[in-house]
Amino acid sequence: MQILVVSDSHGYYPCLRDAYLLHRDADLIIHCGDGENDAAELLREFPEAAPRFHIVRGNCDHDSNIPKQITLDLPYTHRITVVHGHEHMFGDFMQNFVWLARSTGADIIAFGHLHVKMDRRADGIKIFNPGSVAKPRDTMSPSYGLIDVMPLGVLTSHGYLHSIGVPADQ
Repeated sequence: MQILVVSDSHGYYPCLRDAYLLHRDADLIIHCGDGENDAAELLREFPEAAPRFHIVRGNCDHDSNIPKQITLDLPYTHRITVVHGHEHMFGDFMQNFVWLARSTGADIIAFGHLHVKMDRRADGIKIFNPGSVAKPRDTMSPSYGLIDVMPLGVLTSHGYLHSIGVPADQ
């Protein structure tokens, strides 16, 4: 199973669209927040993606119908919890994510908010941030994440767009 993970599109739909088009065959598409309008536009243009698409509410999203957190069961007994992350950025945020994973029974946490890619493991929990699909803060090209769930484990990676993103301060 392959999961496309994106975050923080902030109104730059072409960047989200480009990531989707590169991985339109992904089994799941997860948006880690701050892109409710872009997500709606993607689903209007590509309605076939709707059954595979999940989004959580970010600090710049205003649709209260979008959940702040979701947990999904994955093949091979894996489970992923998705949040935007802004409510977990205090103290030792890595430990906050470990606690969140323990409380939801997840072995993978996907989050956004930082606009910076992250791929770490803490106390057996994979903590993954795809970076921003439109407004990166780590001076790299806009990015997205891929999570491949396989019988022997989980493989995570980042991909980059040739789309022109925008500086994070704009």
